[in-house]
Amino acid sequence: MKLSSRLLNYRGFNMSSEVRRRHAEEPIAVSVEHLPRCVAEKSDKTTFKSKGHTLKGPIKATRHVVHSKVDLYTFLVTSFALLFISTGYSYRPDFYRKFLSLQYEHSSNPGHYDIGTDDIYIVFTAVIVLCWIRSFLLEFMLKPFAYYKCNIKSYKSQQRYGEQGWSVIYYSLSWSVGFYLYFTSPYFLDCDYIYLNWPHDQMTGIFKLYYLVQISSWLQQIVVINVEDRRKDHWQMFAHHIITVALTTGSYYYYFTRIGHVILIIMDIVDIFLSTAKILKYCGFSVLCDYVFVVFLILWFVFRHVVYNYIFYHTWAKARDLMGKAGLCGVDLYQKRCWTPFIIDVFLVLLGGLQIITLIWLFLIIKVLIKVIKGTGAQDVRSDEDD
Repeated sequence: MKLSSRLLNYRGFNMSSEVRRRHAEEPIAVSVEHLPRCVAEKSDKTTFKSKGHTLKGPIKATRHVVHSKVDLYTFLVTSFALLFISTGYSYRPDFYRKFLSLQYEHSSNPGHYDIGTDDIYIVFTAVIVLCWIRSFLLEFMLKPFAYYKCNIKSYKSQQRYGEQGWSVIYYSLSWSVGFYLYFTSPYFLDCDYIYLNWPHDQMTGIFKLYYLVQISSWLQQIVVINVEDRRKDHWQMFAHHIITVALTTGSYYYYFTRIGHVILIIMDIVDIFLSTAKILKYCGFSVLCDYVFVVFLILWFVFRHVVYNYIFYHTWAKARDLMGKAGLCGVDLYQKRCWTPFIIDVFLVLLGGLQIITLIWLFLIIKVLIKVIKGTGAQDVRSDEDD
């Protein structure tokens, strides 16, 4: 029987202390078919899915936290970028202030803001900050926690745990802020006020910051899914992120921030439970994972298909009448923004495209539900083999 040289530190082989030390620090990579049964049973069972005693791919179990080069490089690059911005502010405060503070405050209504091209600076800063926080949490907090507290030995499982942990943290914060803003808004449980008195060109500081950070988050996610290992649903995720960025930036430009706000909060609450279920799966709490998955499925259907489609219908049926003819293009000589039926139709097409993608995912989620009912447990069929 042939054994990989990386398994020579197993009991029964003679090696020098230097060789033993070197191999102890390296991850083990070996196929199950090359292992004695007693060794295979002691291996990290969460890292492979076998039929009999064979694997579709290699096992990678680690004796320590393995850091991602992509996340480490991201942490270093973004650290230098933030240092550059803070240093530049000390030399040219008038210019670099745009990277650090909101622009276009109304002189007649302090604390309320309009929009403009200089908002791109704060979006740039927010993307850098989000990348920095994410890479820091993954490499120095979440992955070590997964290894030392949850006993997750597989490198990919550590990475996935960190990614989902970051999602829980971000979406919990974004949804909490978003729901507070929604609860205190005039359109709370009243969709008509989403469009009444349009254009809504006087945003509070916290609302404007919230919306710009959400745009930044989706831009950051486009970067992340293209620099990290690709999943099976890469192109669906990429299309979803592109459509979401188009909707958030377009709604910001056209002052449709109220409908954008509502859609963001109904999306964020679902993602919290999805990532929580995945974390429980990685930690070995399969039964609790199944319960959380059922809650996630209910929220997914209610918010992403019932509530979302009601908002879609309301926009199609009432938006034009509620905004009024005064906002139509060409009605007035001076119009900060104007709308046409074509503009409304473009937004409806984008909203419809987003719904199509979520319907595809719903089909995949139902496949997971069938596995739960059969007793095999919830497993994310949208991701790669190691999830």
